[in-house]
Amino acid sequence: MKINFKITYLLAALIISTSFYAQKNQDITYSSIGTVQPRSSHEIAASNWSIGGETMDRDFTDFDQWKQYLGATGAKKIRLQAGWAKCEPKKGEYDFEWLDRIIDDVIAQGVEPWLQTSYGNPIYEGGGMPNLSGGFPVSEEALAAWDQWVMALVKRYKGRVKIWEIWNESDLNSENTPDAYSKIFVRTAEIIRSEIPEATIYALSLAGINVEYVEPFLAYLKKYDKLDLVDVITLHGYTYRPEEIYPKYEKIQSLTKSYSDHIIIGQGELGCPSENQKHYALKNYPWTEVSQSKWMLRKLLGDLGRDIPSLYFSIIDMNYVRVLEKINGKITVLENPIYTVNTKGLIKAKKDNTVDYLKPSYFAYQNLTSIFDHSLKRISNYSYVTDATGSLSVYGYRADSSDYQVVTIWENGDTPNNSTKKTTIDFEFTNGNFAEPVYIDMRTGEVYDIPKKDWSQKGTHYEFRNIPIYDSPILIAEKSLIKLKSEKKSN
Repeated sequence: MKINFKITYLLAALIISTSFYAQKNQDITYSSIGTVQPRSSHEIAASNWSIGGETMDRDFTDFDQWKQYLGATGAKKIRLQAGWAKCEPKKGEYDFEWLDRIIDDVIAQGVEPWLQTSYGNPIYEGGGMPNLSGGFPVSEEALAAWDQWVMALVKRYKGRVKIWEIWNESDLNSENTPDAYSKIFVRTAEIIRSEIPEATIYALSLAGINVEYVEPFLAYLKKYDKLDLVDVITLHGYTYRPEEIYPKYEKIQSLTKSYSDHIIIGQGELGCPSENQKHYALKNYPWTEVSQSKWMLRKLLGDLGRDIPSLYFSIIDMNYVRVLEKINGKITVLENPIYTVNTKGLIKAKKDNTVDYLKPSYFAYQNLTSIFDHSLKRISNYSYVTDATGSLSVYGYRADSSDYQVVTIWENGDTPNNSTKKTTIDFEFTNGNFAEPVYIDMRTGEVYDIPKKDWSQKGTHYEFRNIPIYDSPILIAEKSLIKLKSEKKSN
């Protein structure tokens, strides 16, 4: 299937929210020279970026409604949930048609599917529930059926799916102990590797970043000589200030290295609401579409600055409907289904799962994927001096092709707010490399010339003066590394 990306971009422009235009950079006095040109997933060879396409196994989103906007994000991977209960609605009878269509379409758009085996299936006694926190299959019959479904899944998608993730946020259910997860992980991973020896396997997918859950898992694998079954430990860890989670990530990294040299950690699911919501992660806070964009950029660029593969959850808002509940140990159909919405999407969804409009965060994500692909390499311990009094995140990157640089900067001391007001500060980069530096607001994608009066150079020592910053990432970047959508003559 071929996608006409020019049409996609035109459609995107037509339905962009009016709030995006209301939040342009009215306090920047530089001369604008254009905006960042988005690149489709096909146009990007490789990058750090994945996008979430979860919950379709429970029909909380409708792929046909948002698929036209996927390739235009520039994401290189998409996380999908296979949905045992949806694939096997009757014992021994599989329906993979819904999943076939999704996997084939995302591949055609230049996006690699990352497929998760989850959740339970209540048609089996002891089969667990088909939702988050639903519990693992535990009975002999249910475990045998799980094995058969996983094998059928792996055989069907061999050659199309290389990345496999085993379960999601098992730590949210107290019955899903580290020992229980270790056992379901090993039996599932061995089935996957039996058919796809080169498969990349993601483990744990933890909601909370808890050493007390990770260590028994690694110890179990070591005891039974199964550490080779894991390639990546995926971590979530929702925090209102995105940078707050990193000390916990570092503990897991250190622990993992003590067991294995080849296992890395990845950020496997994190997103931010675009409005105040009463349910789900980061609830009960006055989020807006502006602060959502800031949060997304800070978290993903914070991951990049630590060489952590990263995902944004999710591409579209999810309309959750809960019709089953475990009451007094029995699975019961609710007389009044529970309807809630998770507004973490880059796309605003209507109640019927159709697209309302593309949020500002959608376009901010495009800015991110367009600039930060694998042709930029992080510079370790990038050296700088600043007169800023608050806490900053500053990371430097160099281009493979030229050694010219891109530097990311943002204020990181507080939870992102709705203001776009900036303050000006000075920087010195002791080992910089710029021929024609420009200023970019990653949130809006606007690109500006930095006036010659505001920067100077002596060898590799660069001074930048009066640089506008705020609690959302801005770039000082070599102009030749940025593809512009349009150029304007400077006055």
